[in-house]
Amino acid sequence: MMSVRKFMEAFPDEQACRDYLFQVRWPRGFICTKCGECKFSVIKKRHLFECSNCKTQTSITSNTVMHRTKLPLQYWLFAFYWVASGERCSARKIAKTLKLQYRTALRLLNKVRHAMFRSEYTTMFEFWRSDKYQPGKSHNIVRQARISLLKKARAFIRKHYGRIPKWRREKYYYEYRFRNNNEHDPAGALIKLINSGCSTIYSLNEYGRLRERKQKPPAEDRSSSLRPMSHCG
Repeated sequence: MMSVRKFMEAFPDEQACRDYLFQVRWPRGFICTKCGECKFSVIKKRHLFECSNCKTQTSITSNTVMHRTKLPLQYWLFAFYWVASGERCSARKIAKTLKLQYRTALRLLNKVRHAMFRSEYTTMFEFWRSDKYQPGKSHNIVRQARISLLKKARAFIRKHYGRIPKWRREKYYYEYRFRNNNEHDPAGALIKLINSGCSTIYSLNEYGRLRERKQKPPAEDRSSSLRPMSHCG
């Protein structure tokens, strides 16, 4: 990971942020998430990409935690960078660094935490929810592993955040999981936070070619295929 100064120098304006987000979201070029077309036109005033085939309009931030944000993209990237680097940032630190009101910084940090939740969510960890945690119904080894993981996650919360209400703990648990899984790959963690919730269909349509519908065989071929085979002898 680059230093904070170099990071800020890399994104001097909003256009630089949009160019970077475009490369992160569509590394092999724009592709429509609805039909798979790669040809598009740009609506500059609204910063939208319109598919040439189905006319679907997509923005850089659609399906992400940044969607319809009123904050500059520089603030979002800085918050993502701060979390991905492994630092424990608080809303007060973000407010002081970016010169924001505390409530605005708190909403920003909660959105970033939601991005961590979305990038790491899996049904295997639903036992973190108190209403679904039933240790008596699981195998002894699994139950012990879950209890151990819960203890570590709760210790993480107490150390860095103090007391958190039960109804808010789940996302903090996923923050613990996100930091554990990505502590040795900060660059990958940054991309995960940006792309959390996004989806592309490169695997289905690598270069934006629309999947051709399978043509039905001609009537003669169908009739010939249905004819009973004659048996010799």
